[in-house]
Amino acid sequence: MARGDQRERDRAKKLARLQKEQKGGPKEGNPESRNLNDSAALAAKVAKKAEMKKKQEEEEQRNAANKPVVVKSKAKKKKEPAGLDDLLSAGLAKGKKK
Repeated sequence: MARGDQRERDRAKKLARLQKEQKGGPKEGNPESRNLNDSAALAAKVAKKAEMKKKQEEEEQRNAANKPVVVKSKAKKKKEPAGLDDLLSAGLAKGKKK
């Protein structure tokens, strides 16, 4: 009796394996027509992408024309840290002799 159950499971496994193998089987139709269909789909995709790019460039140009001009202020020079010579001579007055 136990053997009957195993046969059913083995048949189910085999059926699943055969269906998996058939899934990746040969394609229908002739290769030339498939190639033509694929190339037409690719050409349509490329044309659509070019059109989208053109629209985006036009929109960027319109936005650039409407954008206000921004004038940047001059950047202030950062004060350099005082060197050792500057620190030592800070208290000395130039030109005065004792």
